[in-house]
Amino acid sequence: MAQTLLYVTRHGETDFNLAGRYCGSTDAPLAQTGVLQAHALAGRLRGVAFDAAVSSPMLRSRQTADIVCGALGIQYSVCARFAERNLGVYEGLTRDEARERYPDLWKRQCTGKPDDAPDNGETIRQACARIDEGLHWLRGAYQNKRVLLICHGFAARAVNRCCKNLSFDEMAGFSLGNCEVAEYTL
Repeated sequence: MAQTLLYVTRHGETDFNLAGRYCGSTDAPLAQTGVLQAHALAGRLRGVAFDAAVSSPMLRSRQTADIVCGALGIQYSVCARFAERNLGVYEGLTRDEARERYPDLWKRQCTGKPDDAPDNGETIRQACARIDEGLHWLRGAYQNKRVLLICHGFAARAVNRCCKNLSFDEMAGFSLGNCEVAEYTL
């Protein structure tokens, strides 16, 4: 049976992360701390022989991929299916700002329900379906390979959900910090 070894990492820290802001599909760059985290990640992964690397198209992921893959001497491809969940009108806001500006949305707890989302955003179900398609593509494109995937917090949670066959409620218990790595067999 063909197996793909998947190493999933979240991009380095951004100013949005530091300020506790919803970033989602906002194309925020790495903060200086994020650059340092990416270099440290490259050092930790130096002994792993990757066959391929894939990055989200978001700037923070591509910057992380540039640093890590550059240090490892591997090329990476970009796959839009691994972009972060679009959080609509919440993007750029802190939780307190979102609660203040959109009290009705906040009361609905729309970011945590499978079929609800902030206005103009993606539901958990929609984002997971997109990321599941990305995993299906990875399985087909990289059978019996060792692949590094550089993505985002929600995307990593969705990968964990798919790989461990978790429910939407169960997926919320997983969190991947900036430049932390989780390993899966596809």
